[in-house]
Amino acid sequence: MNRTIRRLLWAAALLLLAFSLRCVDGSSFSLSEQRGKTVVINLWATWCTPCVRELPHFDRLLRERCEEVAVLALHTPPVTADVESYLADYSYAMPFAVDEDGSLASLLGASSVLPQTIILSPDGVVTYNQAGSLSYEDLCALVDRAGD
Repeated sequence: MNRTIRRLLWAAALLLLAFSLRCVDGSSFSLSEQRGKTVVINLWATWCTPCVRELPHFDRLLRERCEEVAVLALHTPPVTADVESYLADYSYAMPFAVDEDGSLASLLGASSVLPQTIILSPDGVVTYNQAGSLSYEDLCALVDRAGD
């Protein structure tokens, strides 16, 4: 790998590590505070039926493995509905945030296809970054691989 590519990857890693955002419930989520845990970021939208269908898998993962896993559900643009009102009908344990301008999704290497899941190992290495729905079993297997 040439020096320029290494510098760009290092800069992107530092930006990713530094991200912190306000969640819909008023709490904050900081990637640096999750160090030592496998981090799962789910890119979704209220208007995306497959996204909404898989949200319970991410919530279950957090509820069952909260000591070793951190989960963030990030609503990506376009934001066409009041996310807070939408979530009021559910009792999810995971934090939800809104990426109004798409800057965080861009930093995460998001595609234009939703849903998309990004998994970081406990030491901050991206081990999975793919669009498409996941079953609970597939999600657990990906998390297990990231933690190895």
